[in-house]
Amino acid sequence: MYKKDDVWRKVQDYLPLDNRLCSDTEPEEIFLHLKDGNRIHLDIYSLLNPKGIIILFHGVGGNGRLLSFLAVPLFKSGYKVICPDMPLYGYSEYTGTVNYDMWVKDGLEITEYYAKEKLPMFLFGLSAGGMLAYQVACQAPSIRGVLATCILDQRLETVREKTASNPYLVRFGLPIAASIKKWFSNIRIPIKWVANMKAIVNNKELAKLLMSDKKSSGAKISLDFLYTMLHPNVIIEPRDFNIPFCLLHPENDLWTSVSLSRLFYDKIECEKEIHMLKDAGHFPIEEQGLKTLQEKSLAFIEKHLYD
Repeated sequence: MYKKDDVWRKVQDYLPLDNRLCSDTEPEEIFLHLKDGNRIHLDIYSLLNPKGIIILFHGVGGNGRLLSFLAVPLFKSGYKVICPDMPLYGYSEYTGTVNYDMWVKDGLEITEYYAKEKLPMFLFGLSAGGMLAYQVACQAPSIRGVLATCILDQRLETVREKTASNPYLVRFGLPIAASIKKWFSNIRIPIKWVANMKAIVNNKELAKLLMSDKKSSGAKISLDFLYTMLHPNVIIEPRDFNIPFCLLHPENDLWTSVSLSRLFYDKIECEKEIHMLKDAGHFPIEEQGLKTLQEKSLAFIEKHLYD
């Protein structure tokens, strides 16, 4: 699996030393068999007597292994960290047509599986994984807290247009997709055709590497996945959400401005906090931003560890 994959190894060169994988921190790889027939690949960072469990969800330009930059410091701080490859990405195996509803269902089943360990559990979503973590938490009341680097309500036209590779794709392509998806739901298109994948990271060389990777930013998604992601079923609206929430938004995110995240974040009425990651891009590889990400996320987690 990832032992034979060289993309994530090349990514390490762009990370601060403390965020790189080494022989002492490289995760165990397993498959979790789910009720829908999917075999979800997981990177497991495990240790004796962990303080809690943190599940990291990637977005539409990543996979579980690419989250190692955050998993490593969380693991070193005493937490068991789970990084799934969601269907269509990484090494997970799936059946049928993959849509965004499957992501939510599979994310929930993964969460419920690890909840059996009876440890404090947190969900942490990066990029589109932020809304995924929120949606899973809506159905998993045992979660102590939700963290995200962005939280995008794709039900809003302005969010759709400003995160697409071209706003006209949303204005004219989405109605077409709605009319034909019944017959062509499994047609697959590169995610970089429809999402502004060039802005996934503020390093052009790294962005090029990721977009060439068919297991991350170069992956193909089904038409049904695209349509359902842009029409998410949000079970609990933000005003009624009651799980502590922490937004850790990159300051120099060229893909998803914090103003887009605030359209959802500002409606959350439960305990919440927001922190900006100085100089960091959407995929926050910058050292100063990463330091803030680690410090503030761990402070939030410690605060709610025994709620």
